[in-house]
Amino acid sequence: GYADEENLLSGAEKIEMSHHLAHAYSAASQCPFDEGMVVVMDGMGETYRTMRNALDSKESTYVSDLSFEGQYQCIPSDIRQRSEKSIFDWREGESVYTFKRDREANAMGIKPAFKRFVQERTPPVLYNHGFENMDSVGALYSRASSHVFGDWNACGKVMGLAPWMGHEWDGEDGDGGGGGGGGDQRQKG
Repeated sequence: GYADEENLLSGAEKIEMSHHLAHAYSAASQCPFDEGMVVVMDGMGETYRTMRNALDSKESTYVSDLSFEGQYQCIPSDIRQRSEKSIFDWREGESVYTFKRDREANAMGIKPAFKRFVQERTPPVLYNHGFENMDSVGALYSRASSHVFGDWNACGKVMGLAPWMGHEWDGEDGDGGGGGGGGDQRQKG
């Protein structure tokens, strides 16, 4: 953990950020351009109550989109009231952010433009947090990965296959025409 003696940065200031915001910063920091938009659709981000509790308690080591509440489109628009009445929590489903980098100041600003929360429909203590029952694009990939790979958490593999749709293996792809990758593995002689 953070306080573990093996942690070489244990004396560093600890700042935690909400799940989708962390994805947005990770993507924006790698962009070759200084302004843009990041779309996060992993389907099961931070819980609304975690973000709300941190904001209401003025937690100084936790940052979330709720700092910009009222400045972006939120679905459902009455998320605060719904979360107070629901048995289970609500989670980030899809989020859209805009970013602007200032290279001279070595700084980047990210602001949420859109966020959709999805209600948990099963107890979050399940082995997969009830992910396959979530109503989000990321959960759709999870259901597909369960069918294709037999693993609800192989979503990244399904997403990785998407660019190959319609690809025809013609032997010039470096796989010898067999579709297995890695070049022609036949031995000569």
